[in-house]
Amino acid sequence: MIKVFIWLLGIAIVILSVAVVAKPQLARNLSERLNETGYAFSAWTRITVGLILLLIADTRHWYILFNALGVLVLLSGAYMLQIGFERGKALAIKISRGNENFLRISGVIGVILGLMLLSAR
Repeated sequence: MIKVFIWLLGIAIVILSVAVVAKPQLARNLSERLNETGYAFSAWTRITVGLILLLIADTRHWYILFNALGVLVLLSGAYMLQIGFERGKALAIKISRGNENFLRISGVIGVILGLMLLSAR
């Protein structure tokens, strides 16, 4: 059951990240339409993905990379919860209105993270 959840989460991250790489305007639209429930869901999803990466790190060859990414993703989710919805949404809008190349690089990082989740067995 957990493997299926990790696999579906990895597929969702890859699909959304590829969409952001192809069309950075999607990130702008998503950040402008963000509500409190979606913000909390996003923060808790990051925390969950970070914990999953930390738990599967021991079973991978590149365990240092999995540990480092797990800690970073976990901390980003905790930071989202700490700063709150208003400041978080303002930050997301500021980032999404920035450089399109930065958004594409963020999308590529998301693809890599999703592929790492898909590689977890």
